Amino acid sequence: MKVLIVGYTKHDAYEEFKDYMRNRTYLATGKYFKSKQRFVSESGAVIEYISLRQRSKDGRQYSEVHVSSLALKHMEPWNLRWVQSLTVSGGVGRAES
Repeated sequence: MKVLIVGYTKHDAYEEFKDYMRNRTYLATGKYFKSKQRFVSESGAVIEYISLRQRSKDGRQYSEVHVSSLALKHMEPWNLRWVQSLTVSGGVGRAES
């Protein structure tokens, strides 16, 4: 499982990442790589987070992409197409609060 969390700013993305992890305690054990903005669970799940400005994940595919409400508020149509291109199914979810 590969998950990408997209926030408006790097801080917003990190806050959404923390909320995502808090709601999924089964992923709580693993290794966090702050410099890479990535968490790898012991079960092999990979959770990454980025801001809209980073856009360095082109070409990668994710089983889930969650977008913060702040990022959705400021998203341009081309941002939405980019986020949709990252998902295996083409669907986008809103990160839970």
